[in-house]
Amino acid sequence: MAAAAHSDPTAAFRARAAGLEAAGLPVAWAGPAATAALAEAVRLGADADEVLKAAVRTGQDAATRGRGAWRPWFYPALVCAGAALGAALLGTGLTPLFEEVYAEFQVRPESGLGLLEAARSAAPWLLAAMIAALAVAWWAATSRRSRSVGLDPLRAALGCETLAALADAGVLPEDAAAVAEAFGIGAAASSPPLIAWATGIDLGGVPREEALRQAARVAQARAARRDGDARQLGRILLALVIAGLAVLAYALVLFLPAIDFFRAISEASVSR
Repeated sequence: MAAAAHSDPTAAFRARAAGLEAAGLPVAWAGPAATAALAEAVRLGADADEVLKAAVRTGQDAATRGRGAWRPWFYPALVCAGAALGAALLGTGLTPLFEEVYAEFQVRPESGLGLLEAARSAAPWLLAAMIAALAVAWWAATSRRSRSVGLDPLRAALGCETLAALADAGVLPEDAAAVAEAFGIGAAASSPPLIAWATGIDLGGVPREEALRQAARVAQARAARRDGDARQLGRILLALVIAGLAVLAYALVLFLPAIDFFRAISEASVSR
């Protein structure tokens, strides 16, 4: 079996890719379809080392992007968890105490006591919200997944680098059409302009492999911008708004009953 794998470049490539995955290296899109496309490129003559390097590098970029997508939610999720737990504890612990004091001083309860009673009634839901917020924080700290819409620039970059390795080996574009199609790239109008140019016919005298590598670099830069500062800023602002609302709700549960209580006691003392 081992001798057969060494004699068959496709089988040898699949074995090396599986070994890298087992070692913990994030080989990009290591599913059957992507591995088959990369293995087909190796069968056609592409350098297996170059293809694997591109796949690992792209996998690392995708993992970094996936972690960054959720990272802004980590601290706001912890804040929300603390606010939910605090509100549940305040509602459960302080409501009976305030009810007794209001009854002893014969003071009409204000809205603050109603807020505490609502927090006590919602204590199970608040605890569930705390658990959900902690789960979001854990996901933000450990997640390596990233969703993408349409043609993924990193996938396109890997496809361009694979086609460049085929061009280095002298494989004609028409013979590499199946590999290009597997990565969703080509000269079609739906492809980004530079990729369409790099996989087209007239390259203006630029070597095909250089054009493809240039297109791969542009796709990688596009992927970085796609999850860059602008998108991260939106996530950060949304997370801060949600955390701010949670803190505001907790502050109301904490301070409003006390303010109402002291005001009611003061008014009762003046009336006497």
